[in-house]
Amino acid sequence: MKINKLFIHGGPGLHSKVERIWFGDTLPVLWWDQPAVAPALAGGAAPFRTLVDFVGCQLEMLAASNGGPVDLIANSFGGQIAASLAREYPALIRRITLLGCSPDPIRQFFLLAQRLLAAGFEHPGLRDALAAAEQNCDESRFFALVQACYPNGAMPGIYFAPHSTQARERYFAIANQTPPMDATTFFLVMQELLHTPLPAQVMKFGGEVKILMGIHDPLQDSVVDQKKWKSIFPQAEFKMVDAGHAVHFELPPETWCEDR
Repeated sequence: MKINKLFIHGGPGLHSKVERIWFGDTLPVLWWDQPAVAPALAGGAAPFRTLVDFVGCQLEMLAASNGGPVDLIANSFGGQIAASLAREYPALIRRITLLGCSPDPIRQFFLLAQRLLAAGFEHPGLRDALAAAEQNCDESRFFALVQACYPNGAMPGIYFAPHSTQARERYFAIANQTPPMDATTFFLVMQELLHTPLPAQVMKFGGEVKILMGIHDPLQDSVVDQKKWKSIFPQAEFKMVDAGHAVHFELPPETWCEDR
């Protein structure tokens, strides 16, 4: 099977190990792991810039082996990296598909906290952390909010749609056997984005952009997020799907992996 798609996973600081186990070799997708961005590895470069450089090198190699442009499939925070790649490597990308990707990586944690509380998840300190961050979103308050959203470090169950019980159980069974998120990478990248918003419109990429948004996704506001994504990718087409945040685990590949 010819590999012609690059999957950009979420995080920052995650990996594609669950995807490799889940899908095996059934799809023409390179389930690549972004390396951890430790301070020494960054070599003075900005952490997000370091991630983009690593993925950019992988994109160049895949396009060369494919003999032409390839597709990007991005999940969650991977959408931020996909947008940067489209700005810098437009000739190497044929199509972009975004799955559960928020255009605002800071605001999504406020949405998650609000929806956890609305769903009855009274995590210790979550209500106070949300109120403090809403008053002043500095570094300490933002990371206190993130920690309160994930008290045990695991993905909350409401990431999945209420009816996605089988997918949710399978995901956690696999995820429990794989390494956790790299906390240093997450902290360094999100710290940077708190102070340096990402640029807006992608000017040079003219390829197709499809954005799948789960109607049960607790990290997205479909109306606001569609408007923001349109300011980045004017050509974007949106599809609301019956899923939560984990679109590629909850829906069959034919809904998000074209030309399989």
